[in-house]
Amino acid sequence: MEGPRPPQEAELSQLYDFLDHRLRPESKWSIREEYPTALTVKNLGNMRIIKKGDRILAHAVVHYSITKTPAGIFKIAAIGSVVTDLEFRNQGLSRQILEECLRAAHSQGCDIALLWTDLYNFYRKLDFELGGTEISLVIEKEFTPPTLGLQIMSTNKVAPEALLRLYSQHTLGSLRIADDFKRYLNIPNTHLHTAWDANNNLQAYAVEGKGADLIGYIHEWGGGVSKLLPLIASIRKQAGKPITVITSSQAGNLSRQLCAFGAIKNQGYLGMIKILSPKNLCFKLMRYAQNLGKEDWKIDYQEGVYYIGTPKKLFKTNSERDIVKLVFGPLKAHDIPGFDSETAKLMEQLLPIPLWIWGWDSV
Repeated sequence: MEGPRPPQEAELSQLYDFLDHRLRPESKWSIREEYPTALTVKNLGNMRIIKKGDRILAHAVVHYSITKTPAGIFKIAAIGSVVTDLEFRNQGLSRQILEECLRAAHSQGCDIALLWTDLYNFYRKLDFELGGTEISLVIEKEFTPPTLGLQIMSTNKVAPEALLRLYSQHTLGSLRIADDFKRYLNIPNTHLHTAWDANNNLQAYAVEGKGADLIGYIHEWGGGVSKLLPLIASIRKQAGKPITVITSSQAGNLSRQLCAFGAIKNQGYLGMIKILSPKNLCFKLMRYAQNLGKEDWKIDYQEGVYYIGTPKKLFKTNSERDIVKLVFGPLKAHDIPGFDSETAKLMEQLLPIPLWIWGWDSV
């Protein structure tokens, strides 16, 4: 066997065929159209394959993003399209290829790796853990908020620059450029809905669907809540069936307003997270605490052990998975035995830090 290694450009056609047959066997389009910033020749160096002769046996891809959070900027390695040929499963190929992806991500200075899966036990062997928070707002019935005189349109023919202007107002999410939006708008099964004022200025947008995934889910949106409400109401009416809005825990106002109109709120995880650069993570969190005036708070990593808390009460663990749940949620300090109420209260002013990856950026 050969690899894990990046594919050569001449192998891309074969690779796309391999992925299409194993991940999108019933789709009318190629999976590369669903991930135009990850499964592309420009990202060739961040793909990994294992081959036997002329046959591809396994694949995974890493897509790097610079992501802003209240605690600072993080470099995230999102891993996706992890698949092994049925005939060669249970031989450790997926683990080999994932370990190579993680080594590459570490060498690129990534703070964490993130992936989406339901194979929790498999990924926990690689020290991934469920972390972060995702809010799902299920809108079962039609509702009627004030329309504010907005004109609602459903078309993907919108200037990427206009979408970028609203997207850039988010405090959470990956840094993007207009060309990213241009490519995302061409993803099959992507439906863009927009709200415009009387002067033809874009006031809000919402995106439903992404290829074979996220059908019936609004996974991207931008604009003020008062403008989003009539837009989402129009999408629900047009759909003629329940829809779901997914968002971060930071979008409290949108959640409250939709729940007031009858939406059902469910809380889940953002994904499975693995810490790649413990020292970098601790440094950024310490700087975040100092900027908030929390001089007594401490997080450190020494010789495989994390120390977190205050000089009076330090929590010590060698489990990265425990730290993932504490730093990114959903674990709270008061859930940890041994912390006194004062220490737990201080920690919960800092942690968990909000982290969010919008649907178009997932791989």
